[in-house]
Amino acid sequence: MGRKLPSATQLAFEQIAELKPFYDALRRSDQLILDQFFEAVLQHRAAIGNVANLLPMEVLPFVILLEERKKNARIYDEIHRLIIELEDKLRPLLPPIENESDRA
Repeated sequence: MGRKLPSATQLAFEQIAELKPFYDALRRSDQLILDQFFEAVLQHRAAIGNVANLLPMEVLPFVILLEERKKNARIYDEIHRLIIELEDKLRPLLPPIENESDRA
């Protein structure tokens, strides 16, 4: 018995193919960003296949947002780590802070 529904991989590739005219009309720098989005979609194609009540095109923005959120979280964590490192390096160079009780 043959398969009646397309696989999640096939659905993902079909959606990407439908965006080809839009993709081709973009500048190269924008195409590179879309390439990253398409890669994210392909990495999550099994999850996309489990969403039976939505069209694949309705799920794609959520996949892209998920990946962007993870990327932003990594960037924020790295910035926070660098700030902590800088504070630790600067602390010995700063004069000690006086307490209000020390002035009285």
